[in-house]
Amino acid sequence: MKVDYLIQKGHVIDDYQGIDDVRDIAVRNGKIVSADAAEPVYTIDASGCIVTPGFIDYHCHVGIRISDLGVDGETTYFPTGVTTVVDAGTSGTANYEAFRQETVHSRLRVKAYLNVCPAGLVTTGYHENINPAVFQRDKILRYLEKYSDQLLGLKVRQSAELTEGRGLEPMKAMLEIAEEAGCPVVVHTTNPPARPEELARLLRKGDVYAHVYQGKGETVIRDGHVIPEMFDHQKRGVIFDAANGVNHFSFDVAMKCLEEGFIPDIISTDLSSKSVFIPGKVFSLSAVLSKYLALGMPLSDVLRCAIRNPARALGQEELGSLCEGTSADIAIHRLVDRPTIFTDTFGKQVKGKQLLRTELTMKEGSVVFRQIDF
Repeated sequence: MKVDYLIQKGHVIDDYQGIDDVRDIAVRNGKIVSADAAEPVYTIDASGCIVTPGFIDYHCHVGIRISDLGVDGETTYFPTGVTTVVDAGTSGTANYEAFRQETVHSRLRVKAYLNVCPAGLVTTGYHENINPAVFQRDKILRYLEKYSDQLLGLKVRQSAELTEGRGLEPMKAMLEIAEEAGCPVVVHTTNPPARPEELARLLRKGDVYAHVYQGKGETVIRDGHVIPEMFDHQKRGVIFDAANGVNHFSFDVAMKCLEEGFIPDIISTDLSSKSVFIPGKVFSLSAVLSKYLALGMPLSDVLRCAIRNPARALGQEELGSLCEGTSADIAIHRLVDRPTIFTDTFGKQVKGKQLLRTELTMKEGSVVFRQIDF
């Protein structure tokens, strides 16, 4: 059978299918097809490389033309093996349609959570208004229905410095709207105005507790151990996302959580214009994943947190697989031996020995990036 591409001799890791060995992958007309007796137009030698489904960055900010925080999606993400992203509340009801116009036709697959603040994260000059009195409930419900092809649910930053003494009321008000819409929510938890277990208690199965390893104010570590109740919330289906960011990651918290088995469901970047060029902290999803390798997480677990688990959270598990018939969103990576220093929010550093470098990215069967020497 004639195929467009045959990726040969790569170590394929596909958690969805339970594959972790060397095999070939064939691509035809934008889909993955059987590699048996394939006659390729182009052959890609992936010897010594890891072949995976495209990465999914489940927490980022990509509205470059509507927000000071936004980054350009395609140029930022394709060079690091990411083919799908989830924007975490860059836009609200006042500017979502502008965000949509900018992102919905991108070759990068862009899903989004709508910020309950009408202006979203429009500027770095001041925080968003999370007073429930300004939430445009009817418009939120209308947008969630009208634009369900892109909008997944709702987002609020539930931090003490934003609540102005309202505690968890903004989150509760958002959850009331989400219940009516039947959608999930993402809650930013850095420096929360209540204990982490109280916040997590309000979340439902499929809701996202973002920045789980943050280190400001109350954290998921108390008296030197993970708060026991947090394990229970994870078991009942609350999604714990590491969502690194510049200001939302503590090595002390992360290392204790990993030591005690409180593993994130998702590892994402919270990538924004503030974080993309800061050495050692975020930079890219592949850099953040490399940090977890330095912390001792097995490669297969790290990849699961950036591929299969976020695909499941999207309700599109096929995006996290290399099954025949699925979209050919494929990334080829190489583990490069390179001493690297990773830095957390507070300046603490951890030394790593390897970096996960993307050699080639394919989106829907088209090569959208390759390294100059690959």
